[in-house]
Amino acid sequence: MGNARQAFPDLLDASGKMSDVELETALGQRLQKNAFGLMLHLNDILKDRFDFLTLRALLKTIGGVVTIVVPPPDKIEPGSPSGCTECPTLENVSGTKKPVCKHDPSRFHQSTMDAFNAFLQGYSSKAVVSIVEESDSASSVMKHYASSDPDGSTVNRYRLVSVGPKKISSFRSLNVHGILKDHNDVATSKDTGGKGEQRDSTKNPNTVPKPKIVIASHVDTFSLLQGYRSTATNNTGLIALLELSRLLHGLDHMDYELIFLLTTGSVMNFYGAATFANNYAHIDNVELVICLDDLTGPNLYLHSSSKASEISSVFQRNLSRTVKETLNNAVKPDAQVLFFEHEQFTRQKVHAITLTTVRESVAYPLRQNLFEYKCNSKALSGHIANIFRALAKTLRIGKVKVDSVDIANHVIDWESKLTSPRCTLNGDIYQDESVRAIIRFLTPLIKDLKTQKVNRSIPGFEFSYNTPMRILFYKNYTMLYHILVVVCSVVYIFVMWSLIRGSPLTAWTDIIATLNKVPSVPGEENSENRRSTRLSSKRK
Repeated sequence: MGNARQAFPDLLDASGKMSDVELETALGQRLQKNAFGLMLHLNDILKDRFDFLTLRALLKTIGGVVTIVVPPPDKIEPGSPSGCTECPTLENVSGTKKPVCKHDPSRFHQSTMDAFNAFLQGYSSKAVVSIVEESDSASSVMKHYASSDPDGSTVNRYRLVSVGPKKISSFRSLNVHGILKDHNDVATSKDTGGKGEQRDSTKNPNTVPKPKIVIASHVDTFSLLQGYRSTATNNTGLIALLELSRLLHGLDHMDYELIFLLTTGSVMNFYGAATFANNYAHIDNVELVICLDDLTGPNLYLHSSSKASEISSVFQRNLSRTVKETLNNAVKPDAQVLFFEHEQFTRQKVHAITLTTVRESVAYPLRQNLFEYKCNSKALSGHIANIFRALAKTLRIGKVKVDSVDIANHVIDWESKLTSPRCTLNGDIYQDESVRAIIRFLTPLIKDLKTQKVNRSIPGFEFSYNTPMRILFYKNYTMLYHILVVVCSVVYIFVMWSLIRGSPLTAWTDIIATLNKVPSVPGEENSENRRSTRLSSKRK
């Protein structure tokens, strides 16, 4: 394990006279001879040609390991740098030329992290890529393990733990859903001191169930950097659902019941949505499902795959001023990959739409931005406010007041709570503290929060994932070091014995005499005796 410059000093010296292709080829040849492990800082990769080409060569090397140290979220600023670039190496690849920014090199804008994300996803890496956030411990490793000792007494070593893929053909998890309390439920609760019995039209068999609108988002997450922090692309739809539940709670929902649904199995074609559609007792009364997806961008898109119901047409009309484009894409019955959650509801004959800032139909795992730690709270709060206004108008709630600053504050608060990964393939996400916080938040807002098992084998579907990877760094003493220790020990013993005996000559004589008195190996004595016997026999 080492630093690129110290691993190949001769190539570093000659790099100025070599083209990019020549240097990358030479680096690749060196890396292929041994399973190299290198630690690279993102700042060096984006600004230094030698480190950048080393990374490109290592990504093509089987058995290689690269640990990339990236800045923590508090050092990522929104937007893009003005009139300059923070990643000249990537700019050179794309052919654009901008002056290099001269501000703090340890800080980056989100656009720079997006560019590096696109670079990584453009490679089918043969090496193991590990991402570590910059910290005191990471700096210590960079200092002590990613450099060689000048005396050559130690060598750097590393060991990978838990990197083997595991086949997934089934999973077990839960959906969570319930009816949002309206003004009547809140009034009843106040009149009875919070102990009154809640109304639920579904519990009385003589009551005709109300039509329902479902607001859904997946609570689980997935990232190509597994075990790494959850990103804004995973969290924004969930945050929007939580904020809408807060804003719509206690209002007059007229003739509709609002169902808030948290699904799982998003990486497996949003299988939790199919489970809800197939098992919810009153699915025939659901007139519209609104799926909230990635809402990190500035423009809102509406995706649909079926003919709009009456209430859906009204809602879409009320939201039309804020939707940049409505996209209608049919779902093929034999499609192996679904792009958005509403498509799974459509397959189950339930009308649904997806609201997202993603225009293109790209598979869920492939549209994750690995380094988008923070969302634009202003943009997300604007999307939430617009969806809330459209719902309020659709339900004829009347004029509502929207405090965008308050929504933005709640967005920032939720974003800080939802940083941990929540992958259902790795275990029970409902043991995660962030998911428990979500349940605690929803419990007083929902009449009867219910869980629904999502547990099924999926024939023909296999998904390989890596358990969270650990890299153990350590140092080994070299053979030269051990030889020097032995030599020094012998010299020390000789000097001390010389002092005791009075002179080096006397000490040396004692050592020779001692060695001569060492008995020979019994096997050798027997062999010599047998040889003497044979010679005697020949003389006779």
